[in-house]
Amino acid sequence: MKPFRNAYEAIKRLLSKMFKGGKSPEETPEVPVTPAEPEPKPEPKPEPKPEPKKTEPPKKPEPKKPEPPKKPEPKKTEPQKKAEPKKQEPKKTEPQKKAEPQKSGKTAEEDMAAYVRESERKEQEAYAAEAKRRAERAAKREAEEKRAEQRAARREMEAQAGMGVRRVTDPVTGEEVPLGALPSRATHLKKYSKIASTSDDVILSMNSILRHPDMSKNIVILGKNGFGTVRVGEDFARSFFEMELVKSDKIAKIRAKQLNKIGLEKLKDLKGGCLIIENAGLVQPEKLVEVIRNASPDENDYVVILTGEIDSLARFFEDNQEIVDQFIYLIGIHKIKEKGMISLARGYFKEKGFTADKPVYEQLKQSLQSMEEGNIDRFLEFLDKVMEVTKNREVSEGNGGHNEVLVEDVRRA
Repeated sequence: MKPFRNAYEAIKRLLSKMFKGGKSPEETPEVPVTPAEPEPKPEPKPEPKPEPKKTEPPKKPEPKKPEPPKKPEPKKTEPQKKAEPKKQEPKKTEPQKKAEPQKSGKTAEEDMAAYVRESERKEQEAYAAEAKRRAERAAKREAEEKRAEQRAARREMEAQAGMGVRRVTDPVTGEEVPLGALPSRATHLKKYSKIASTSDDVILSMNSILRHPDMSKNIVILGKNGFGTVRVGEDFARSFFEMELVKSDKIAKIRAKQLNKIGLEKLKDLKGGCLIIENAGLVQPEKLVEVIRNASPDENDYVVILTGEIDSLARFFEDNQEIVDQFIYLIGIHKIKEKGMISLARGYFKEKGFTADKPVYEQLKQSLQSMEEGNIDRFLEFLDKVMEVTKNREVSEGNGGHNEVLVEDVRRA
């Protein structure tokens, strides 16, 4: 029995694996081996009994050392807390900021205050825009008035130099026609014919109405914002009756807002007269169309006279083109300045049978400073008071009937 045989065979197999790809094991000189005798079959050995595992005795737990008692931290005072540096939190990136819900610190009162401020800002912007539009329109009117004054002065110079008859454009036909003179029976309009900026409108309108009796007699009196021109409308209505352009001397006056609310059956007694609408720029378009139909010759046959502020009336006619053809004649009272107001006073005193000298008109200029320039209604009412004071003074002095206005009458009016 050769126990090394098995070990040799095992080494040989191992060497053959190691030399795989290099020298083969055949190239290695073999050691001559004598043939081994046949080994007897080994007797089966009894299986060894497993030894019991040795268990280590449990280790005794080491006693824990007692921890020293923690000293209580001293309370920090307020100055010490403030002195300590605050821990800086890491800066948040943009996505983190967006992800976090924003906390609104605004209270309801702050929201309301912001809303009020925004409303006030919008109102101020709207007011500024409207003021700008009005300023532009005022500048445009001012330029038109200057051109009208220049034309009037040029025509006057031409008339004095005998260069021919003054010619104007007829509002009905568009043709050039002689201006002519104010009809003699239009006595209530003579005071306006002395005003350079307004006389052409008055004279042209009355003469054109006489030339075209079948056309509409409705007129528009253009004033300044808030200024009264109702008295001018009344003077036209009285002149229409004097010239037999209307059949009745009845005159009805109504404000636009009141007209919007009433039915036209209340105007049935006005047949053949004149209707004066105040602040006509505020009348509802459909209501004015209804009035025009009611005033036609086939219905109640009365004349419609619109009075109001030039801007509001201009916008009204721009928005309602179907009504424009019913109002051919425009009277520009808005162009009257201080000089025109004094000319109006001269004509009004003469119309009523009164006289006045130069100091009276100088005093009237001072009185005009407390009035709106161009407010015909207020100025004519003031002149009525002056003439009443003159009459009472003359009666008290025993000189009634002279009707001579003095400076003291103007001051007392």
